[in-house]
Amino acid sequence: MRQRIIEAAFRVFLRKGFRGTSNREIAREAGISPGLIYWYFRNKEDLFQAVVEAKSFILPLRRMAREMRGAPPREFLAEVMRIGLSLYEDPARMAALRLLLPEAIRNGRIRRIFVNRAIRPGLEAITAYLTAQQAKGRVRPLDPRISARLFMGLFLSQALLSHLLRLRSPVPARQLFMEALEVYLHGILNPEAGEGSAGGEAKNFSPPT
Repeated sequence: MRQRIIEAAFRVFLRKGFRGTSNREIAREAGISPGLIYWYFRNKEDLFQAVVEAKSFILPLRRMAREMRGAPPREFLAEVMRIGLSLYEDPARMAALRLLLPEAIRNGRIRRIFVNRAIRPGLEAITAYLTAQQAKGRVRPLDPRISARLFMGLFLSQALLSHLLRLRSPVPARQLFMEALEVYLHGILNPEAGEGSAGGEAKNFSPPT
């Protein structure tokens, strides 16, 4: 039932935004009584937090960070890019980004939800991975917090340019992400660690099936 409510809320938020949505409308979309929502969520903001977390890349990223914490940088970061590409190519999620991001810019509460439930946990997962890779000598001695922020910016900037500003990419999304990843790897990999050129696995990058 909790997931059913989250999916219904996502559809209503997508149509009407956060401010224009009521829990009564969400209940109607889910086919339940309004009071049942409060069994799972304290209020509309709490429900919105759950929607942001469920529809962002943070859940698959956290799972992947646990499963691949020992993987080399090319392999790990290519997998992060695959997750980003799956979201980038999801019309519903990109439509939600177009609708809700302007609200986040204007509304401090909504902005904090985006940052705390989606952006910051993603940055922390990537920072922790890069820190561990520095200890192994695979990554240059850069500030891992900055490196993580720059990496996340590769995906977010393309989502903003293509889906919010409607600036069409000169190449397919897969190629765009692949080349962005290769440029990033050339910047962070330690050549003395035997990682070699950033080509390799980056050129084998492919979207999830």
